[in-house]
Amino acid sequence: MAALALWLAGCAGLPAHMPESLPARVELDDTPFHPQLKHHCGPAALTTVLGASGASPSYDEVVGQVYVPDLEGSLQVELMAAARGFGRIPFRIPGRLDAVLREVGAGRPVLILQNLGARSLPAWHYAVVVGYDRERRRIVMRSGAERRKAVPAGRWLRQWDRAGRWAIVVAEPGELPATADRSAVMRALANFDEQAPPDARLRAWRAAARRWPEAPLAWVGRGNAAYALGDLETAATDFGRALELRPDYWPARLNLARVWFELGDACRARRVLEAQRMEFDHPLIEPHGNLSVKLEEGCPKPKS
Repeated sequence: MAALALWLAGCAGLPAHMPESLPARVELDDTPFHPQLKHHCGPAALTTVLGASGASPSYDEVVGQVYVPDLEGSLQVELMAAARGFGRIPFRIPGRLDAVLREVGAGRPVLILQNLGARSLPAWHYAVVVGYDRERRRIVMRSGAERRKAVPAGRWLRQWDRAGRWAIVVAEPGELPATADRSAVMRALANFDEQAPPDARLRAWRAAARRWPEAPLAWVGRGNAAYALGDLETAATDFGRALELRPDYWPARLNLARVWFELGDACRARRVLEAQRMEFDHPLIEPHGNLSVKLEEGCPKPKS
């Protein structure tokens, strides 16, 4: 016990800076509360943030998706997959205290992982940050069997730091976190694409394109969703926008050529495909070759 006390004392200086630019106090009182059963902190925390986002799975439904009896707990990857399965997008946010507080200030509770023990003897726990008090230096959570647990910011940060500073927000398609960077958002939307219906995918990628109109991937994501909905003209416009931003972006060029071919204009599709030369070692060389064959059949070159 003495060694543990010394180890904790060594962490006492970890700064828990709460920016002055934030409101002095925020608390999301309307956030649902689901007191956890034994070892169910993951299901309880996920049910909480899903409910706050407008989804309404039952506690038991969430347990069935994320609780691993052999582990007596839940894995982060399973929590994120389950959120997508319930029609929501889980976004990783930066591992900084100010990022957590800014999300709360924007009205989104934040699901976090804590280590309530030591690094060498961990005690993992999921909780949901729903508020803070900058003057009293307190973080407010839905945690375990406690609807409102207020802890000193320094202690909270140490426990979060020992768990790798993992944090997510869960959002409805079409909404984006206040703090996640572009690459994190794009990864989250690409993962969401794997199981979401096209209309939800379209709302999500539209939001990304509004925030980062300079990002070709956002326009390709929009185009893919429009294509899945059967709106080929809009898909062509979106793929074309991606190519304007980055002419060597082959996913956009192949998709645009394929759409024009399906719209019945094989010659236009061929011009799109041949406007850029693909290197022989490019990972998309096989689909490029297959499409080229189709376009040559649909739009033969004039005989000299």
